[in-house]
Amino acid sequence: MNHREATDLQAAERYLLDQLTPAEQSEFEEHYFGCADCAAEVEAGAVFAANARAVLSERSGRQAPVRHWWMEWRRPACLLAAAGVLLLILVWDEMLRIPGLKRELARLSAPQSYPAFFLRPVARGDDQVLAVSKTAPLVGLTLDVPPGGTYRSFECEIRGPSQFSISVPAPASPGTPLNILVPQSHVRPGPYLLILRGQNDGATATELSRFSFSIQQF
Repeated sequence: MNHREATDLQAAERYLLDQLTPAEQSEFEEHYFGCADCAAEVEAGAVFAANARAVLSERSGRQAPVRHWWMEWRRPACLLAAAGVLLLILVWDEMLRIPGLKRELARLSAPQSYPAFFLRPVARGDDQVLAVSKTAPLVGLTLDVPPGGTYRSFECEIRGPSQFSISVPAPASPGTPLNILVPQSHVRPGPYLLILRGQNDGATATELSRFSFSIQQF
């Protein structure tokens, strides 16, 4: 497991909450022992959890035994305790989540390269095979718009292991190819079909072309 995979998986948070599978837990433990950022998140979360347990234990020790718990929850002290626990949980969640979000935002804001592919319509031959690295943050797809129509926008519907649609404004110059960027979270290996439709205001979208391809990750 690399650092990006750990961040996408929210591994530090889920590790502390015991929500990882045995295989994910083993991979994350091998990773964070050599990753200062992940180790810091795990340490901060563990310290926070220990402090929260100590506070709750101390509060519990000062209170007299509750016989009728179904009535006692209405007492102000119980309501305050519940609110405090909820606040601790929310703060803990933000402590683990915000550093990861900041790193992800910085990574996406920085100049970077990404693999790009020109898609061929189905009629031109066999399926294309797109070789995509697992570490690529984005994947670019370029496709031609068939001549003969004028549309305000286009819809690219992608069917396969990941299914989603992307709306693309019409290019300023007729005949200009369409370019779309797909985040790594939507890139899964397997066969795909991209259906291109033209859209005008108040009209039903018109299917223009189909593109068939497969994604292989390395």
